[in-house]
Amino acid sequence: MIRAFASLFTVATDLAQARDPRLARGVMLGAFEAALGAIPYVCLYLLLIDVVRDAVTTGRSLVLLGVMFGALVAQIVVGVRAMVAVMTSSYALFGQARLRVADHVRRLPMGWFTRQRSGSLLGVLTNELNMLSEIWSHFIAYLSGGVALPTCVGIFLLFVDVRLGLVMIAALPLAFFLLALSLRVVARVGDRMLEAMADTNHAVVEYVRGIAVLRAFGRFGEGFGRLERQLERQRRESLRAEVLPAPLLGTFGFTVEAGFSVLVLTGAWWIANGSIAPETFLLFVVVSTKFYAPLFDMGVSLLLLRFGKRALERTREAIATPTLPEPDTSVAVPSSSEVVLEGVGFRYEEGGAPALDGVSARLPARALTAIVGPSGSGKSTLVHLIARLWDVERGRITLGGVDVRELTGEDLHRRIAMVFQDVVLFSGTVADNIRVGRPNATDDEVIEAARRAQAHEFITSLPKGYDTDVGESGGLLSGGERQRISIARALLKDADVVLLDEATASVDPAAESEIQRAVDELVHGKTVVLIAHRLRTIQRASQILVLDRGRIVEHGRHDELIALDGLYGRLWRLQLPRADHRPTSTEHVAATSASEPSAATPSAAEPLDATSAPTPETLSTRGHR
Repeated sequence: MIRAFASLFTVATDLAQARDPRLARGVMLGAFEAALGAIPYVCLYLLLIDVVRDAVTTGRSLVLLGVMFGALVAQIVVGVRAMVAVMTSSYALFGQARLRVADHVRRLPMGWFTRQRSGSLLGVLTNELNMLSEIWSHFIAYLSGGVALPTCVGIFLLFVDVRLGLVMIAALPLAFFLLALSLRVVARVGDRMLEAMADTNHAVVEYVRGIAVLRAFGRFGEGFGRLERQLERQRRESLRAEVLPAPLLGTFGFTVEAGFSVLVLTGAWWIANGSIAPETFLLFVVVSTKFYAPLFDMGVSLLLLRFGKRALERTREAIATPTLPEPDTSVAVPSSSEVVLEGVGFRYEEGGAPALDGVSARLPARALTAIVGPSGSGKSTLVHLIARLWDVERGRITLGGVDVRELTGEDLHRRIAMVFQDVVLFSGTVADNIRVGRPNATDDEVIEAARRAQAHEFITSLPKGYDTDVGESGGLLSGGERQRISIARALLKDADVVLLDEATASVDPAAESEIQRAVDELVHGKTVVLIAHRLRTIQRASQILVLDRGRIVEHGRHDELIALDGLYGRLWRLQLPRADHRPTSTEHVAATSASEPSAATPSAAEPLDATSAPTPETLSTRGHR
């Protein structure tokens, strides 16, 4: 209990990794407030002595009453200042703690997010920190005065009569033993309630995100039923958390109150025997109420402290998760936009099958490299490693001759733009979402990027143009509109390396044509890494890497790979019968670049040297058929 008490006192400063001078000032003012609260009882004791001894004088009584009134006024003033200082510092520290957690989360490897449910992460950022903030701020506010007052009163009464003072505190060991049992019960049911809350957060997020699919398949009733059952479980666990500790907590309160009854009976017995003076007994009866009453409140606060222990653990677990290490400053400046993979190995889980195993390749600057292969072959993993969303397990990836791990995150991602089929937009305006590419861009630069992304026309038709709110996750826009905004912010970023996945898989033909023109603008003169799903449009790519089970099994130009009649040849023949094939936007890049004059085809003996391959410097700005 003592360790828990001590840990709570430093929760805010530990989580925020900062100090607020207002907190120490508030605690000291709270202690001073408690000392002021004890003064009226000293004056009361002196008045009682005068009454019993028949020595009451008007002047002395007025002085004592004046001191009591002055102490009361001072207590109110100091108490208000203490409460304001404690509360403002508490909320400021927990605000900083939230920012620290959010900043830490953004630098975690992608594996942490795949292992965490979105509801659990949401719980850490909201429920757990909210709970800790409320418990901590109110407990600290109470601690400085609520604990100090009974301590001061107890010391004062022990000084007045040590025998009655010992009787007054005799019940405390039993009371705190019962409180310790209550804490154990609260720990057990509290953990179950927090787990239920995390599951409920996950269920709500899953239900909201999947409601369109549930309705499309006529399963929305079933989906709501799962959410309803989870909410019922949370209600049940919340009731258990309230009800189960109640008997022990009630017994604790009864024991504290019983201590007062024992004090009164013992004092009355000693008065009858002449062992103590009547005024002493009367003082104990009146003043001891200020000793017993705060003890029950302190017990409730300790229960809340124990209840918040699991929330504190979950928050600290998130902060303790190692981030991707990066230097304070970049070791060197990349000399080009060439990407080289040297013996890259990676697995998602320790002891699991490798997602990539000994992958080596050279992705030339200002050229197009296509990556193909069956599902699960490691295509997306390879692209994610280039962007350092994960760290390689062995080997290394260099950009312009510099290991990506030796670049700061800011330097690396300033040189890389990613456009994938799962577009992420944030709540805010259209302009805000485009500026994700470059926050300090001017309005004219934002508009120019939108024009090049074929987005300006639909944006200006929105109710507020560029100031139109896109809704949560861009839900007020169509798939094609979201994709073009994604391309606009990549254009605004103007990175040297462009990583592309299927960009038009979920849009209609009209939107596909617009997105194709936008992508042509994006990749012009860039180092392009393209995950290709349809092979007929990458026939003249600078090089094609064929992945299977985490390894490069074939590499070269289209004609070379067809002649090998291996995996690429089989995939090619599987797609030949598709007369209705329409090139995707990203694959259209390869098709249009194929019409450019090409240099000599690299030999099979040098499959990874694509410097002589055609470059997309003049990627199609022509019309689409």
